[in-house]
Amino acid sequence: MKSKGYSTIAWLESLPPEKIKQRNLELYGSKIKHFRVRAGLSAEQLASALQISKSSVRNWECGLTRPDPEFLYRMFTILNVEPNEFFGLSGIGALLNAREQTLIDHYRTLDDAGKEDIETFAEALGAKVRTRILRSALSRMTCVADWGRFAAAGDGAEWPDHPEKEEVILFDSYAVSRADEIFTVSGKSMEPQFHDSDKVLVEYCSALRNGDIGIFYVPGFGGVIKQKAYDRLHSLNPDFDDIFPYEDGAQIVGRVVGKIEGSMIPGAEEQALYLEAAETLGE
Repeated sequence: MKSKGYSTIAWLESLPPEKIKQRNLELYGSKIKHFRVRAGLSAEQLASALQISKSSVRNWECGLTRPDPEFLYRMFTILNVEPNEFFGLSGIGALLNAREQTLIDHYRTLDDAGKEDIETFAEALGAKVRTRILRSALSRMTCVADWGRFAAAGDGAEWPDHPEKEEVILFDSYAVSRADEIFTVSGKSMEPQFHDSDKVLVEYCSALRNGDIGIFYVPGFGGVIKQKAYDRLHSLNPDFDDIFPYEDGAQIVGRVVGKIEGSMIPGAEEQALYLEAAETLGE
C-alpha cells in the first residue's frame, strides 16, 4: 500500500463510501491541494518528490484515499508547511496571518541572491526599528536619584553620612523632568496631602514662596517636609507643631513638585527597555 501512497483506517471502512470520501477530503485532500498550489507545485511534481504515482496525489486531493503518515510528514517538508498550520491548530507554531504568508510566498520566488538581499535588508530594518523603539523609551521615561533620604513629617529624620544612590525609572512628566531627587515622607504631620512612606519629587532650590511645600534641614532636628509660611514651617496636620526657622536655623533643600503615584512607575519590561536604551544609545 505504501508504494501507492495511501492508507485506510478500519473504522472508516465501516462508513458509507461517500462519508469516507467527504472526511478524507476535509481532513487531507483540500489541504494538500491548497498547500501544493501555494508552494507552486503541480500534482506531478509533488508525486515525483514523494516518489509515488501522480494518481496517488490526485486520489488524495479528491478524497478517494488518504496519505500514510510517512508521506504526510515528508509533504510537510516539501510543501514547507508546519503540522499545526496544516491541521489548523493554534499554540506553539501558531498560524501565520495572511500578510506574513504573502511575504513568505514572495520570498520563496526569489533566487539565492535575492533571498540574501532580503535577509540583509530585513536585518538592517530590524536594527533600525529597534533603535526607534529604544529612542521612544528614552523619550517616555527618565531616571531620578533616590539617595535614601527621609523627610520627616513629625520628628526630624537624620540623613546618612554616606548614602547609596539608586536611580528610579519613571514615566516622564513635567514634575518628573523637574525633579533632582526623591525623598521618602516619614510621619503624619503633612496629612492629608502627604502620608507616611509617600515618595515625593524634589527640585533643588535656594528660595521658596509662601505656600510652597519644601524639604528642609534643621540642625539638631534633621530633615523635614513642611509648608513654607511667612515666619514658620507649617504642618498641614493640626495635631503637629510648626517649626520656626529663624530660631532653629532651617536650611532649604528644595521644592516638592509632585508625589510618585503607581501610574508613574513603568512595568518590569518597560524598565528593562529603558535600561537597554540608555546603555545602547549612550544617553
